[in-house]
Parts: sequence; C-alpha cells; structure tokens
Amino acid sequence: MNCQLRMCDGRHVGRRPGYEEARAVLTNGDDRGRLALVEAAGRCFAELGYERTSEAVIAAAAGVSQAEFSARFASRDDAFRAVAAAVFDTFVEAQRIPVPPDADPRTVLRAATAAFIETVYSSGRLFTMIEDRAAVDPVIGEQLEAAHNRILGRYIRFIERLNQAGIATPCAEPAQLARKLSEAQWTGAARLIGASQDEQRRFIVEMTAASERFIGFGEVADLTSRAAS
Repeated sequence: MNCQLRMCDGRHVGRRPGYEEARAVLTNGDDRGRLALVEAAGRCFAELGYERTSEAVIAAAAGVSQAEFSARFASRDDAFRAVAAAVFDTFVEAQRIPVPPDADPRTVLRAATAAFIETVYSSGRLFTMIEDRAAVDPVIGEQLEAAHNRILGRYIRFIERLNQAGIATPCAEPAQLARKLSEAQWTGAARLIGASQDEQRRFIVEMTAASERFIGFGEVADLTSRAAS
C-alpha cells in the first residue's frame, strides 16, 4: 500500500516533512520491517498526537499485525523513542556541511545555521512533541541532550577556531556564546513551525546576521536586506 494512503485511526496520513531525511539515517541492519514501523509511527504521532497513537494504530499504518509490532518494539513508548532517534540523527546529519578547506567561514556559518533551523521547520509537530516527551521520558531526555551536545560541541569548536585564527572576536566565551546562539535558533525556529515561508526565511536571515555579529566577524553584511532574494 502506498505510504501516503495508509490509514491511522481511520484517517489518511501523508508523509510528514522532514521524515524523508530521517528514514535515510535510521537503519537497523536490514530490518526493513522495523524501519517501516518507525516511519508509520512518525506519521501517526505527527498526525494524531501521542495519546491517540496506539500500538494498533501504528501496526495498521505499517500494514502489519500487532504481534509483528510487539516483536520489534516493547511498547508505544519504545516506538516513539525510535522515532525521536531518527529525528535527532537528522539534526546531526544536517550539520555535516560539505565545504572546501578554504571556504569563507561566513559561508560555513550561514549554511550550518540555515540547515539547523530548516530541520526544525521540517520536523514539524514531531519536534515539539519530542520536547514535551523529553520532560516525562528520561530516555528521550537523554537522547535530546546527547543530540544537542553534539551539535553544540561543533558550534563551540567552530567559534574557537575562528578566535584562535584571529578571524573573529567573539563577544563572550565560545562555549557560552555557542550555547546562547544555539538556544535562540532552537526556540525561535520551534515557534515558527507552521508559519509562512516568508516568516521562516526571515528568521534564518536575522539569526544568521545576529550570529555573525556576536561571533565577531569584521564588518557584517546587511543580510536582512537579502531576505527576499
């Protein structure tokens, strides 16, 4: 059955934005059945919410029996943790920006900032749901912290290298600055999930300009004027 026409709780559920990327980084050997269940779970959680998504709903969306679901996941919570892991992997992979060694550091910063924020946008409702579940599920809380620390670590090292090379003069200690900028990107993008493309794009431009200013590059280009370009 076409995945766009699978049913969750009697309603059609389309493929959620951002989940295409998640499936590319979520594998468990050659267990295609498990991957199909994780994809189905992600669609159902995003469409129906956590409480309305049962094990039976996920199994039906994946086109398998509930017994097959139970053979791969201990519970609905277990399935949600696998979904969260896929989303977190997408965030980490989005930061792997292929750039030449002599690339302008601002180009790297702009690409990484846009990739991170756009991943928040594309994760949609799953992103906010994962944050909510992290407050009550220690496993998801640990997953969230680990993903955030990996992304934050790269940001810190990036700022430190710029400072050491004399390319930029950060307005604060690199770790503190990276943490503040990362939090601003994370929370700001989360507020704009579902907003218009113009609003989302404007935030990326403004956040990039602010990052360049606080990291302490020389004369910062007026990126805001390019928002519509």
